[in-house]
Amino acid sequence: KLSADKMVSQSCDVEEDAVRSARELWWQRFAAQCATALPEMGWSVAEARAMPLLLKLGIPPILLSVYWLCSPIIGVFLHPVLGHLTDRWGRRPFVLLLGGIGAAGLCLLPILTPRLSGPAGVAMFLIIFGILDSCHDLLLTPTRAAMNDIFPPEESERRCAVAGGIGKLISLLCVAQLEGEAAFAGVGFAMSLVLAPQLMASPGGASDPASTPEPEAGCAPQAATADQTTVGEEEQRRFPKGFLSIWLLNCTGWVALCLVSFGTTSAWAEKSGATPGSANFDKAVQSASVVLIGSTIVFTLAGAFLPHIVRVCGDHFNAIVSSLVAFTVSMLSFAPGCPTWITGACVLFLIPPAYQIITNAVFGWLEVHTEFSASERGRLTGLLNSSLAVGQTVSAVATGPVVALAHGRIFAAFFLGAILCTVVVMAVFVAKCYRRLRRSSSRRQVSVRSDLGAAMCPRTAA
Repeated sequence: KLSADKMVSQSCDVEEDAVRSARELWWQRFAAQCATALPEMGWSVAEARAMPLLLKLGIPPILLSVYWLCSPIIGVFLHPVLGHLTDRWGRRPFVLLLGGIGAAGLCLLPILTPRLSGPAGVAMFLIIFGILDSCHDLLLTPTRAAMNDIFPPEESERRCAVAGGIGKLISLLCVAQLEGEAAFAGVGFAMSLVLAPQLMASPGGASDPASTPEPEAGCAPQAATADQTTVGEEEQRRFPKGFLSIWLLNCTGWVALCLVSFGTTSAWAEKSGATPGSANFDKAVQSASVVLIGSTIVFTLAGAFLPHIVRVCGDHFNAIVSSLVAFTVSMLSFAPGCPTWITGACVLFLIPPAYQIITNAVFGWLEVHTEFSASERGRLTGLLNSSLAVGQTVSAVATGPVVALAHGRIFAAFFLGAILCTVVVMAVFVAKCYRRLRRSSSRRQVSVRSDLGAAMCPRTAA
C-alpha cells in the first residue's frame, strides 16, 4: 500500500512538473512574441510625429535628419557586440533594459517638449530622441534572436511580422487619436504593457540560450552546432555564403525604408501644397496618418502571409530585391506631377509588404543556411542588424543637405533614394552573374583537365 501511494505521489509530481513546464514554455513564447512588437511601436510614432515636431521647433533644413545620427552611430558598433552578449548572458535582460528605457523616455517626452525652445531646446530634443531611437533599434537584435531560439524559421518569420504589424497599428492609432506630443506618451504607455510579459516569463528559453527549449516537432534548428564542424571549417564558415550581398541589399532597403518612413507625412503635406507652420500643414499630416493606419492593416496581413510572399518571389534574396523595386516605385510616386491616388495606392499596397520583407526576411535567410554555428546566432543577427544602422546613417547624412539644396523639398531625397535602390540592385545582379560565370568556367577547366589526364594515363583512368 505504501509503495502504491508513493507511485501515485510520484505520478502526480510528474504531471505537475509537466503542467508547470508547459505553462512556462507558453509564457516564454508569448513574451518573446510581444517583445518583437516593441521596435515597430517606437519607430511608428517617430515616423508620423518626429519630423513634424522638428519642423515646428524651427530646425534648419540642413539639420533636418541629424536626430537620426545618434542611433546609427551607436548601432554600427553595438549591434554585433549586443548580439554576442545575448549569446552569452541571455536575451531577456537586454529586452527589459532597452524596452524600459524606450517606454519611459516616450512617456516623459510630452513633459519635456514644452520646455524645449531655441537652439538649446532643439539640441536637447535631438539628444533625447536619439537615445530613444537607439533603444528601439537595438531591441531588434535580442528580440529576433529570441524568436529564432524558440521557433522554426518560417514560423518565427511569420510571428514576428504579425507582431510587428499589431504593434505598428497600436502606435498609429495613438498617433491618430492623440494630438501633438501626447501621442508619444500614449505609445510609451502601450510599450510598457507589451513589455510586462517579460517579467512573468521564467528565465529560460528566449532569455537563456543555454536552456533554450527544443523547437516544435519537425522544426529542428537549421544552424549547425559547434561540434558538427572541425575548427578549420568553423573558421571558414564564420559567415554564411552570400552574407555580404544580402547585407548590402538589406542595407539599401533600410535606406529606402528610413526615407519613406520618416518622410511620408511631410512629403504628403508637401505634395498637397501645405507649408510647415500653416493650418493646412497639421491637417495634411493628420490625413497622411489616417492613410498610414490603412497601410498598417495591409502591413499586418502581409506579415501573416510573409512566408508565402517569399516563396512566390522564389527565395529570400529575390524577395529583398523585389522590396527594393517596390520602394523605388513608391518614392517616385511622390513626384509633383503624379496623381495623388497613385501615391496613396503605393503607400497602402506596395510599402507594407516591402517593409515586412526588409525587417524580417533577412533573418529567415540566415536560418535556412547551415554554414554557421547555432551558438553564433546572436552575433550574426547583430551583424545583419548593423545594416539598419548603416542605412540610417546614410539617410541622416544625405537627407538634410539634399533637402536644403532642393529648397526644402523632401521629394529630392526620395528621388535620390530611388536611384540608389536601382544602382545597388543592378550591381548585385551583375556580381552574381559574374560569380556564376566564374564557377561555370572553373568547372569546365576541371572537366577538361580530367579528360586530358584520362587520355594521357589510360591505365590510371581505368
